[in-house]
Amino acid sequence: MTKVGFLSDIHANYAALQAVLGKLDDEGCDVIICLGDIVGYGPSPAECLGALRQRDCPCVLGNHDQYATMLLNSRMEKLRDDVKISIEWTQTQLAMDDLKWLSQRPMRMAAEDFSVVHGAFGPRPWIYCANEKALIQNFAHQDVPLAFCGHSHVPLIAVDRGEMAPRIDYLQNQAVPSDAPKVMINVGSVGQPRDRDPRAACITYVLETRALQLFRVPYDIAETQARIRAAGLPEAFAARLEQGR
Repeated sequence: MTKVGFLSDIHANYAALQAVLGKLDDEGCDVIICLGDIVGYGPSPAECLGALRQRDCPCVLGNHDQYATMLLNSRMEKLRDDVKISIEWTQTQLAMDDLKWLSQRPMRMAAEDFSVVHGAFGPRPWIYCANEKALIQNFAHQDVPLAFCGHSHVPLIAVDRGEMAPRIDYLQNQAVPSDAPKVMINVGSVGQPRDRDPRAACITYVLETRALQLFRVPYDIAETQARIRAAGLPEAFAARLEQGR
């Protein structure tokens, strides 16, 4: 059996990343794939990048990863003030080699049985695949039967139903539907969950059985909060962690 581990939206939360990597190792994953947003919001961008690079984890580009590589780009001016503060601080924490590596992450990766993106397929890659409108747009451009994403920080499974509205459900331990033309799996967030569960999220997928399993992994939230405050990052980034929002 081939077991793939998926994680996303680490957001520079090293304590959460360590906990999730440990869980996926315990589950015997043959490969661990990161669906983007390694950095942003959190206090440990260099440590998180280092952990993934040391393991040679395949990673796609997330929007916050992209922001961090825009050293002199006018698009930075359009970011929310708190996000801009986080990104500018992150840029000071990363070596040029790390920024170069981050900038070279692909927008999409494909395996024999699935493809992965950070947000969505199509011309608007940073829409959130978490509602009917966004998923209709995604499925119009998704050219593979099975795909995995992150970005919304909520673990979901969405099924394309043609002329009917997509079916969207909270991800359970289940098999990928065999009769669906297209399925999008959102793997949730490692470092900043937003489904009112503060525990880090990750999933596994077994290729032969199409079995999905969602894991919620506790980690030392107080440690990450202390690091955020010590770095002088916005207090909201620390407070939201214990609320899972």
